[in-house]
Amino acid sequence: MSEIKLVVLDLDGTIVKYNTGRWHSSWDVLASVSGRKEEYDKYSHYYYPKKELYPEWMQKSAQLLRGCRVSDVEKVIFPPPYVDGVRDALDLLKKRNCVCGILSSGVDIVADCAKKDLSLDFAVANRLIVRDGIFSGDSELIVNLWHKEKNLIELCSKFGVSLKDTLFIGDNENDISSMRSCGHSIAFSPATEGVRDMADVSFGSWSGIKEYLGKCILS
Repeated sequence: MSEIKLVVLDLDGTIVKYNTGRWHSSWDVLASVSGRKEEYDKYSHYYYPKKELYPEWMQKSAQLLRGCRVSDVEKVIFPPPYVDGVRDALDLLKKRNCVCGILSSGVDIVADCAKKDLSLDFAVANRLIVRDGIFSGDSELIVNLWHKEKNLIELCSKFGVSLKDTLFIGDNENDISSMRSCGHSIAFSPATEGVRDMADVSFGSWSGIKEYLGKCILS
């Protein structure tokens, strides 16, 4: 079995769970804070099956935040609701000198906070544009919801690690391509059978992931 040197983590639904929508996501909670969750849900219903239109969906979601003050939003969304046990599992990985970080099609404001809180090495997520402390309604596409494996390959190149020595942990359909690309994969509370079937193993708790890592992967 290959050695794990790089650990790439999904954000929404995997290490952070907001109780505000279908995906427990950072986009969900921001739409709720902006008071335009109903519009966001309509966008989600329309765009989710239309994978080629993800950039348009993301931009429309970002526009819902136009005029919101960042400091007001942060009072509601922080601290992020971390999933129980995630800190302990990550501590184990970091003690084994694994490079650990976030790859998410969620938003940078939450991903960057999680990176700092969890002492991670990187956070790659979509960027919301802020001017004078206010969300402009614009965004920069960094991670396409349906093509996260492209960013994954870039991360491997950046850290000089092969895909076979990389572990990906995620929960939803858009994580399948990354799981397929890596030498190791774990599904956390998988949203569909397809996610469960693609991953090497599946767990409903981070304590289960930690035990598995300690006994079967990092031993």
